[in-house]
Amino acid sequence: MLELVTDERAIQYWDTEGAVIGPYTERLELTGPCAGVFLAFGPEARWEESGPPRPDHVEDAHADQYDRPWPQFDVNRLAAKIRELLNADPP
Repeated sequence: MLELVTDERAIQYWDTEGAVIGPYTERLELTGPCAGVFLAFGPEARWEESGPPRPDHVEDAHADQYDRPWPQFDVNRLAAKIRELLNADPP
């Protein structure tokens, strides 16, 4: 994915300990596996004590399989949305 979005502000985070996916499973009310859920955030996103920020965009590799409300993962759509968010003016 990072080969499509080359801006140095874009990062890929692999959450082996579940520190991020746990709170997001709850916030997004995910059912089924969480692998393959891609979240994109604008410059105003901050993790507060009350919990993680709501993503500006979600793509889900298991959306169809588990009848989840997010768009079925499409790498080009996600890359376009990330580019859009990276070009947004900071708050």
